[in-house]
Amino acid sequence: MTARRAFLQWLGAAPVATMTPRLALAVTAGAAASARAADVGRGHVRLQDERLSLQFDGQMRSRLVRLGGARPLTLTGFDAGEQLIVAGKPVRFTLSGAMPSSGATPFGAGQRLMLTGRAADGVGIEQTITATLLDEHPGVALLEVAYLNRSDRPVEVQGWTVGAHRLLAAPRHAGGWWTYSGATHQDRRDWMQPVKRGFEQRNFLGMNASDYGGGTPLVDVWRRDLGVAVGHLDKVPRLVSLPVKAVGDEVEVAMRGDEPTVLAAGATLALPLAFIAVHDGDCFVPLDRYRRLMGAQGLAAPEPPRSAHDSIWCAWGYERDFSLQRVRDTLPKAQELGLKWAVLDDGWQRQTGDWFNIDLKKFPRGEEDMKALVADIHARGMKARLWIAPLAVAPGSDELHQHADLLLLDRDGAPQLVSWWNCFYLCPAAPETQQRIAAVFRKIIGDWGFDGLKIDGQHLNGVAPCFNPKHKHGRPEDSVEHMVDFYRTMFESAHAVNPEAVVEVCPCGTSYAFHNMPWIDQAPSSDPLSSWQVRHKGKALKAQMGRWSAYAGDHVELSTGGQDFASSVGVGAVVSTKFTWPEDPKPKDSFLLTPERERHWRRWISAHNAKVLSDGSYRGELYDIAFDKPETHVVEKNGVLHYAFYAPSWDGPVTLRGLTPGVWRIRDYVNGVDLGRVDAARPTLPVRFKEHLLIEAVLESASGLPLARATRLPPRLLGRDGFPLASAWEDAPSSFFAHDWRGQPLAGTQSTRVQLMHGDGALFLRFNSRYNAITTYEREVSSTAIWPLWERDVVEVFLQAPQDAGTDRYREVEVSPNGLVMDLEVRGQGRKRFVGESKARTAIDATHRMWTAELVVPMARQAQALDGWRINLFRIEGEQASRQFSAWSPTNSAVANFHVPAAFGHLRLERG
Repeated sequence: MTARRAFLQWLGAAPVATMTPRLALAVTAGAAASARAADVGRGHVRLQDERLSLQFDGQMRSRLVRLGGARPLTLTGFDAGEQLIVAGKPVRFTLSGAMPSSGATPFGAGQRLMLTGRAADGVGIEQTITATLLDEHPGVALLEVAYLNRSDRPVEVQGWTVGAHRLLAAPRHAGGWWTYSGATHQDRRDWMQPVKRGFEQRNFLGMNASDYGGGTPLVDVWRRDLGVAVGHLDKVPRLVSLPVKAVGDEVEVAMRGDEPTVLAAGATLALPLAFIAVHDGDCFVPLDRYRRLMGAQGLAAPEPPRSAHDSIWCAWGYERDFSLQRVRDTLPKAQELGLKWAVLDDGWQRQTGDWFNIDLKKFPRGEEDMKALVADIHARGMKARLWIAPLAVAPGSDELHQHADLLLLDRDGAPQLVSWWNCFYLCPAAPETQQRIAAVFRKIIGDWGFDGLKIDGQHLNGVAPCFNPKHKHGRPEDSVEHMVDFYRTMFESAHAVNPEAVVEVCPCGTSYAFHNMPWIDQAPSSDPLSSWQVRHKGKALKAQMGRWSAYAGDHVELSTGGQDFASSVGVGAVVSTKFTWPEDPKPKDSFLLTPERERHWRRWISAHNAKVLSDGSYRGELYDIAFDKPETHVVEKNGVLHYAFYAPSWDGPVTLRGLTPGVWRIRDYVNGVDLGRVDAARPTLPVRFKEHLLIEAVLESASGLPLARATRLPPRLLGRDGFPLASAWEDAPSSFFAHDWRGQPLAGTQSTRVQLMHGDGALFLRFNSRYNAITTYEREVSSTAIWPLWERDVVEVFLQAPQDAGTDRYREVEVSPNGLVMDLEVRGQGRKRFVGESKARTAIDATHRMWTAELVVPMARQAQALDGWRINLFRIEGEQASRQFSAWSPTNSAVANFHVPAAFGHLRLERG
């Protein structure tokens, strides 16, 4: 963005400040109170970057203008976006001061504008709005809003709004509006919907029914050419609404608080940290951006265990009346089909809440029978998972009788009802509730031997405020805001016993609560009502939890037609089924696996097991789920792009977005049919299909070896320390491996994901390494004292320049978890030591058993060509007998040997 001179002028006074390039401020006398969209540039204060201009008038009203196109596009009029409701009507404010500044924020460097306004009707309240634009996140405006009561008496506040705007009617070519809501609805409606005339949703993030509540605090409306998202970035849930309402051809959005409060004299009411984001593409883009901003504050979903991506059979096909024998009889067929997990669902417990009490009618020997079932599952090479519905406790249960003090009580002292289970809520913020669930998980994982948990129930997404005096809450909202502590307890207690345990959370049709996601290994589509829900929930959750998160399509029987595995496989979801076999005791609602179904399903389960696209990188930014036809999803894995097209029928061209320059071979990988070649310069392919088509695109020049992409690092995202800024990694391609140097699966939890970028004269790598245990040298004073570093845990990159192709010359860089670096030039058996050229920084996350290494590796400056580079990526972990040697591109040597240049994969350095 070019530098601009800007000025601040108060009601005809002389200019008093020269602003930064990101600030353009002007307030002039006679600013029109009724300024509308056509008045661009008249009488306002502006804060803008290359994508968004946020403009305020003399009455503290604001409007949004999108920048970056052929011309500025006004999206709203001057709206009273930030309002305080007193005595049933909004307080009117007059702009009285503006102060620009710049500096660090929790989200990176930014430019701020603090506006101060005085109440125009004598209420005695001062309004402060601090707007911030972030250098690393163009188009995103943060809004900190506070109200100070300067009067000598308390003021009763009925509510407030932040970011309230009416978006002007879309031009005809824009195709109308769609919306995504992160709120929960009891009818389990679609998360993504068209906004038609008369559309209105409150989108309250508290309880919308007795056991339906919580969610992700973001709402988005978008059309073909742009979108606008509103939400908050507080680190705990807030009881706010994010309403969307169609008003004719215009659409209203806002964040709103409806809870009355009393603002004492001299007190300040600080509202949740809000944001407005203007974006291209569909709702994936702002959801992905929201995840990044929350990640900057330490809230991020973990890299899950590898087994979280394995296919699933669940005994829920037999429902609560299952018998142990029927479950055992079905296991051989599940194993034969290639399913990797067996899940024992609801009905194993005596009553809901009595998780220590096994139903002796089904398990006559109690714990012995439970352990024997787990042993049988393990003997078949499968993993075992157990269903549980924490926080729900049934009337008549021992748990309720013995621990009634733990109940969540409402304002009237009555227990909160979990209507679906005919149970009551326990309070998640009560320490004893957390202690008891930790003991249950230790029993299930540690004593009974299960490998994971299916944590189920819409009641787990959010809770109501708790008024139980025995819990001594500071505020009733403690129960809401500390639900995350309950999730953390579940997650940590399971992983403390078994680091590879999978914690699945299924909040039964609700829109997931983001604040719980740092403590979830796997998120299913959660009782989808259609294949469309499987796909669009997948798009949303891949944005919220990360592009390679372990999203599961849930039971295929819930898809449209009851056997649409294509919707799961195509969006990069884990496949799952609840079939019964060899018979089903429910003739009316049978899920019997018939021979016809079995033939059909084998192809899809095999396709999932072969590709495991769930751990690939979901490219949700490439296609708009509402406007691109046919509906298209893309998953990239190790340089191969996997496209999935969906439509009732299609006969015509499709466009393959995301291909880098070159010729690509196209193949229907489910049916094994070659579809020809496509040049990235003309990336269209004529196809004909009904319902779906899944294809893969492989770069023809890759010659059978894996391909790693390195995108160009924008100079503005390179930090002063020579490392990329954190936000830069979010868009970097990734390569994943969890096999040894021979290509055989590793034992234990170990897996490695590597992201790559390049800049002038350097390759940037980030290794994300899930570990079993860490073994390191202690840091030595002498850099030579760590030789040979590979005798301890390390990650390694071997890099070969184009001019060295076909030789035994390449660069080898190793980094250990405690940050020690060994940098070598290899020529056959000879090695030259470099000191201080490559650099690294590392971090260890013991909670999630991950260590991260960022490397900066100099590339041969004399090699200007971007093509012809070769690379391999390695990892060593463990001591003696437990030592594991893994390789991205297997070397297939008789013994562990990484020094096989012929096995190096291809490195693609992308232009701009």
